[in-house]
Amino acid sequence: MRRGHSPGLRVNRRYERRTTLVLGPLEYLIVGFEGNRFTGQILVELRAAQEKGIIRVLDLFVIKKDVQGNVTALELSELNDEEKAELGPLAGNLMSLFSPKDLQPVAAGIPNNSAAGVLLFEHTWAIGLKEAIKNAGAIAATGGFVPPDVLQELEQELEAAKQQAGQEQPAVKSTE
Repeated sequence: MRRGHSPGLRVNRRYERRTTLVLGPLEYLIVGFEGNRFTGQILVELRAAQEKGIIRVLDLFVIKKDVQGNVTALELSELNDEEKAELGPLAGNLMSLFSPKDLQPVAAGIPNNSAAGVLLFEHTWAIGLKEAIKNAGAIAATGGFVPPDVLQELEQELEAAKQQAGQEQPAVKSTE
């Protein structure tokens, strides 16, 4: 017997496939803030990306460590109605997937008088790609992200090349 099915129950497989939840790739991101300073700018961009259907925020925690090293963790789903209203749809779709055990290493790793945002989000833009790979009989063998320091170096190189290209003047041939 397959899990979740009764022995005498017949299931329309075509309907079953259409209603199966397919998740896009999941990514977690930890962002640090010195001095416990939040500007809200990151939340604005998260909300915009979610409204465009690019990502879906699944879980979001804020961990604060005061000057004495006391830690406070707050999940977005624990906010009051006024705070949730400020965040709009970000606060409505949370799945509470992080556990306190997941957050302990983050809390231990941040210095006193600082904070960290811990975000889990789904790349919803990639769901169709994931399904196409599966339907083609292929598997995603490996993947990953370019590390932030390498990405920063690449950005600097591209900016330098752009600056250099702007300084070079094309040679003009005389028709005389």
